[in-house]
Order: sequence, then structure tokens, then C-alpha cells
Amino acid sequence: MAEFRLDDITKAAKDAVYVTVGLGVIGFQKLQVQRNELEKSLKEQLTELRSELKKLSGNVEGQRKVAEERIAAVEQQVAALLDQVQGRLPEQAAELVAQARTAAKDAREQVRGLVGRAA
Repeated sequence: MAEFRLDDITKAAKDAVYVTVGLGVIGFQKLQVQRNELEKSLKEQLTELRSELKKLSGNVEGQRKVAEERIAAVEQQVAALLDQVQGRLPEQAAELVAQARTAAKDAREQVRGLVGRAA
């Protein structure tokens, strides 16, 4: 009769081990499923974020082009006015204005170059 009880205890211990291992396997599988779902969700969010950034980049580029066009139009108007003024000035003053305009043009080009590299 003592053997019967020892067999029952052994069987119960084995069952407990099997249940514990089974629960561990199920827990691990659940973690794997959750990890896969999280990975999928993050990939989708990353794709959406890249798409939004691409749209924003396009918008910024479009706005930059519009700004450059407007600046160029204003520069042309100012240049035309300065041409008129310069044409009415005495020769020495006209030469000084021409030098100043050249220096200003060079400075604008340098600034645009720096801004272009920064972008």
C-alpha cells in the first residue's frame, strides 16, 4: 500500500511538471504572438510616418520654390528701379552704385549658397 501512495505522488509530481512546462510553452507562444503584432504595428506606423514626411518634404520644397520665384521677381523690380536711378546719376556716383550693386549681388549669392547647403 505504501508503494501505491508513492506512485500517486510521483504521478502527481509528473503531472505538475507537465502542466508547468505546458503553461510555460503557452506563455512563450503568447509572447511571440504579441511581439509579432507589435512588430507589425510598428512597421505600419513607420510606413505611415515616412509617407507623411515625404508629403511634408514636398510641401516645403514647393513653398521654397514659390518663395524663390517671388524673391526673384522682387529683385528684378528693384534692379529695374536701380537701373533708372543709376542712369540719372553723375558718372562717379553711378560707378559707386554699380560697385555696391555687384557687392550686394555677391553677398546674396553667398547667402543662398549657405542656405542651400544647410537645407
